[in-house]
Amino acid sequence: MRFRSRSPEEPEINLVPMIDVLLMTLIFLVLTTSFAHQSALKVQLPKASPRAPLKTHGLRIVIDAAGGFAVDGHAVAGGERALMRALAARVTNPRTPVILYADRAAPYRAVVHALDAARRLGLAHIVFATKVRGRS
Repeated sequence: MRFRSRSPEEPEINLVPMIDVLLMTLIFLVLTTSFAHQSALKVQLPKASPRAPLKTHGLRIVIDAAGGFAVDGHAVAGGERALMRALAARVTNPRTPVILYADRAAPYRAVVHALDAARRLGLAHIVFATKVRGRS
């Protein structure tokens, strides 16, 4: 029996799988960047209107420029936990509105802590006090 000797074959590189992977990666990147762009929020900040000022009676929280708190005219020393205790001592009805007076230079964290303390006590009616433009 005679066996034929095979001629040496030239090795070849199949590029189709590599092109498929690259195209899938490109499609993935294009889709994820378009989703990231669509998830952006457009926010319009509120403006103070001089027409009819709201006269609301409720629990007043004042935050000064240094981040200190006062509840209904009484200074609260001790930070966020003390604010929580002071609010809990004055809350009689969970439907009581909370009026938040924050200095324009007040730290953002202080405002967030005041909102969180009100939320934990079940106070959902929160009003941000502003000055009317043109008045001091």
